[in-house]
Amino acid sequence: MNYHLVLTRRCNLNCVYCHGGEETGPQAEVQYSLDDLAAFLEQDDDVQLMFYGGEPTLRIPLMTEVMDRFPNARFMLQTNGILLNKIPEDYARRIHSVLVSIDGPKDVTDGYRSKGVYERVLENVRWLREIGFDGDIVARMAVSQESDIYRDVHHLLNLENPGFDHVHWQLNVIWDAEGNWKDFDSWVKESYNPGITQLVKEWVAGMKSGKVAGIVPFLPVMHTILTGEPSVRLWS
Repeated sequence: MNYHLVLTRRCNLNCVYCHGGEETGPQAEVQYSLDDLAAFLEQDDDVQLMFYGGEPTLRIPLMTEVMDRFPNARFMLQTNGILLNKIPEDYARRIHSVLVSIDGPKDVTDGYRSKGVYERVLENVRWLREIGFDGDIVARMAVSQESDIYRDVHHLLNLENPGFDHVHWQLNVIWDAEGNWKDFDSWVKESYNPGITQLVKEWVAGMKSGKVAGIVPFLPVMHTILTGEPSVRLWS
């Protein structure tokens, strides 16, 4: 089973679509011991641990302590990428999948997240490959008012040095969504739905020629269509 471990609720960014920033108080940090966690996980013989936040790389010592305590677990990380290169190399190489927050081209990503974030993220993803990381690197988009899903997914899929193995996204309809949209319904009708339609057409055409682009939201759906089996997260 896949367990999400919120290592901290604090974050080192203050993105426009998220509460972000400095959460204070005892509930911002882990309230249980590793002994408690071990007792909880002891009956599971296939432990998968996702380091999550806030921003989990603000608590790298806790992350490495967990990895030492559960050497047979499979580890995943969701991170904004700013401190990715601060993880000790031998621990970084042990992670199976890294989901890095990046929203599309430089102007889109920096517009949502802060100036310089786009280049910093790509620099640290390059570092990850340079140290010999051979796991899955996923570009994890947050899609909001200034996003063009067709343009932004294509941008991330076509990047080289570094390249991403997969692209995934989440619509900004959960956090502080009411203050982020001028006209959500019109955006969906005029931008998002046409963009998704075009992505699907090109994705299917690519498969006919033997190429399956790593567009995460499409993969489980196609798996079910082809096999009749329940969708699974083939990319994790």
